[in-house]
Amino acid sequence: MKKIVPLIIIMIFVLGCIGEKQETPEKPQTPEKPPLPPNGTPSQTTPTVPPTTSTPTTTSPPVLGKILNPVFRDKMWSKYRYRYNGEENEIIWKFFDDGDTYVFEYEIRMEEENSIVQVWYKRVENPQETEPIKYVMKMEGVVFCRSVTTFSNPAENYTPEKYENYKIIREDKYTTPTGKTVKVLIVSDGKTELWFSDEVPFSIVKVIDEDTSIILEDFGFDAKRKISREEGENCISM
Repeated sequence: MKKIVPLIIIMIFVLGCIGEKQETPEKPQTPEKPPLPPNGTPSQTTPTVPPTTSTPTTTSPPVLGKILNPVFRDKMWSKYRYRYNGEENEIIWKFFDDGDTYVFEYEIRMEEENSIVQVWYKRVENPQETEPIKYVMKMEGVVFCRSVTTFSNPAENYTPEKYENYKIIREDKYTTPTGKTVKVLIVSDGKTELWFSDEVPFSIVKVIDEDTSIILEDFGFDAKRKISREEGENCISM
């Protein structure tokens, strides 16, 4: 499970971007009309216009969370080639909308064995405020689960400031090995390089740093669930 923690941390950031996109803008306030004079006729006094002074404007760097507009759809999936600490595996990252629960499923394919991991999140109006409620795993056909209190929560390692130092390098295009071409936004903090695309589920195309590399191989919107809700609700506690 430790092998996919960095991927889950980035997923939490994507959820944060979705939450930012759903913020309700404030309604503009209507200015109050000035009271009429005693005779009931508006004053015709010409207002005094103060001399204009030029104020220098400063442009704030764009916030990454405000630029991204992640795809968020039931049964979406992305397949990645994932390297962590010298080990290379294949991960299929899926999303399912269970009505009252968001389910993220990770199908991990390794040389020695394959495993399925799910993280269940409570559905709330603002996804940025959601929290994990259950961890479910399928190993050798048996479904196990752990509560949040007995499992290290990767959200503890995530803070919004983690991405404040990322600067936009350029816009580009990326083609998957299966021939799908998408537009990408490439950002970096000088150490880690992130490739994002609004056309790809979860937005993640590439992550490259010293210990980890994640490269998108394929994606789609017809994911098949490997652990059913019934199996997850009747799992064996660990």
